[in-house]
Amino acid sequence: MTKINNKFDAGHIFSCLIFQNLCNKIKCMEYIIAHRGETHQYTPLLRRDSAITRFFKWAEAQDYDHHVGWVGITVTAMSAVFFPLTMAVILLNGASFGLIVAAMAALVLVVVTNLSALPTKYTIPFFLLGVLVDLTAIVVSFLI
Repeated sequence: MTKINNKFDAGHIFSCLIFQNLCNKIKCMEYIIAHRGETHQYTPLLRRDSAITRFFKWAEAQDYDHHVGWVGITVTAMSAVFFPLTMAVILLNGASFGLIVAAMAALVLVVVTNLSALPTKYTIPFFLLGVLVDLTAIVVSFLI
């Protein structure tokens, strides 16, 4: 004779609920996969470097092939062209001591960076800064 067990089997009910929940999730996923909505092709935004970043990358790349050339160009241009021109204009317009010091500081800035053998990543921007200081001194000498 078999005895019928009327006890509540919680494990069996729990496993049935899990199986039923899993079936519902599978049906939902089937619906999502089968019914794809509008598709849009993803186009990533191209990030373009700023002009300053590109300039510094270019200046750094110049170090490998043209370091000696840049040293010669910057020292020669500053000491033979920009500094004498700046001093001549300053002296013809009244010889202001502050402008003379600014012109000499621009020359020293370029010469010291080149004599210390810094890479062109630094010497080219310092050269441009020295030229900018000289041009500013020339314009200010006309205003004083």
